[in-house]
Amino acid sequence: MRESDRASGEASELTRRRFIQFSGLAGTGLLAGAGLLSGAGRALAVPPPSLAKGPDPKECGRTTDSDSLWQRSQKCHSNNTCLQNHTDYVVMGGTNSKKGYVNYILVPTERINGIECSWICGNSAPNYWSAADYYATQSPTVVPTPVGLGINSKAIRNFDQLHIHMARARWESLNDLVAQDNLAAWHVPHWADSRVSVRGLSEKLGIIPHTYRVLIWPGFNQDNLFAMLRSMLAASLGHGGTTAKAQPLMQYQTLIVIPRPAGGYYIVNSEKGLVDPNNPHLTGTDTCDPLLLMHP
Repeated sequence: MRESDRASGEASELTRRRFIQFSGLAGTGLLAGAGLLSGAGRALAVPPPSLAKGPDPKECGRTTDSDSLWQRSQKCHSNNTCLQNHTDYVVMGGTNSKKGYVNYILVPTERINGIECSWICGNSAPNYWSAADYYATQSPTVVPTPVGLGINSKAIRNFDQLHIHMARARWESLNDLVAQDNLAAWHVPHWADSRVSVRGLSEKLGIIPHTYRVLIWPGFNQDNLFAMLRSMLAASLGHGGTTAKAQPLMQYQTLIVIPRPAGGYYIVNSEKGLVDPNNPHLTGTDTCDPLLLMHP
């Protein structure tokens, strides 16, 4: 099988499995919007520890690296002094906000430099997104609803250790997503072509819009959102797009998860070079920060 066919098949199979699950859940009413915004529909238990082989140090960083977040997370993990302590990840305090916004970060205990590490797309990696979703509702790391999760691109992040931000989604951002629900994709292969204008905060310019790709997804307890993102990027390359060609593009991506009031979640992605053919003056972004209440 050619690699391009394999990438396409991977995206199609992800869509098929989740569509079947979503149809069943929708029929039982388990994805009611109010329940999602109050915390229902989140992971019901801590995912079990992963026993699989870890990431390649040559690609994803060495345990002897001096990155400060890696060092601090390892210290509190070994001392059992992190806010949440699990075999595969820890939860630590997030950005210091002048306005007192509550936010945290989930940090893997594996040495993973960031979103560009291909290991996180494989079956061996723990479900870091599901874990962040779970711990955002568990004391002492409770985040006000609606809980947004986000990860930054390589260029914009402050640390070279993977971390998922856990913070309240901005109401402007959520309202824009809801108002343009019809522009979002419902299948991974179609995600690449979606364009939605969403407002967020720029500390220099105030509340401004950027363009994003948006996928409506029922849940992600059983899904690897990093693998889905890479499959979407392969689809964005058009004919001949492969997983191998998409992997170098991962470093430029930001990925955000926001609960959808009508059920499920908005899986939101952008990059600095993303353009909207219908609105060429609107730019993409390589950071999740604008959509989450972390600054100022």
